[in-house]
Amino acid sequence: MSRSTLRWILGLAVAGLTAACGDAKSTPGNDPMTRTDAKIVTWSDGKQAIQINCSMPGDCQNRAIAMCRQSHGNYSVLAMDNMPTRGDASTVRGPASVVVRCT
Repeated sequence: MSRSTLRWILGLAVAGLTAACGDAKSTPGNDPMTRTDAKIVTWSDGKQAIQINCSMPGDCQNRAIAMCRQSHGNYSVLAMDNMPTRGDASTVRGPASVVVRCT
């Protein structure tokens, strides 16, 4: 392999790593990087919360942390659907959703 080919491959690897390790979107809307969609909703107590729909449960968590950056990534979970809990992680299939409030 020539040096220019190796540099080109290294450049692509760095670009891919940068994209993979980037931050999730911290504003409502669709985020293709984390495959999530977040929107502001009014919860049953009349206060605002964030509803996040995701392909994978871990993506919901990454997006919740990003959406709650102003509170240092801290949030409380108000509701969750199809999210794994201790002992049932292997039975969770398909899209998940969570409603969180930044704390």
